[in-house]
Amino acid sequence: MAKKKTKWTKAELKMFEENILKKIAEVNESIEGVRSTTAPTNSVFIQEKSEDFNEGTEAHEVEKNFLLMSRESDYLVNLQKALQRIKDGTYGICEISGELISKERLMEVPNATKSVFFKEKKKLNLL
Repeated sequence: MAKKKTKWTKAELKMFEENILKKIAEVNESIEGVRSTTAPTNSVFIQEKSEDFNEGTEAHEVEKNFLLMSRESDYLVNLQKALQRIKDGTYGICEISGELISKERLMEVPNATKSVFFKEKKKLNLL
């Protein structure tokens, strides 16, 4: 009977690290893009105010952009925590079962701390 794998190899961890670094770059780019469209220059803002633009729509867009930036910032923090787990040797291990999280899940959700099975159980309050 084959022994169950309990840790990722150095090569696999390197692959996960590269994936996380790529995601971090994408998130930083997204945050910068939202930031550049959210913070109008004072002259543009004053001009728009003087033209009596639809404040409700503008406020909604600004709020939506700040929510997006907040979500992206939280994701960035979680990706950085994932990098730390790689260094600590705990990356890719389900915090509930102690078993390895599938490679496919880690590539899609690199900050995952639970296997799909336990994530669903937790979501349904079955844990």
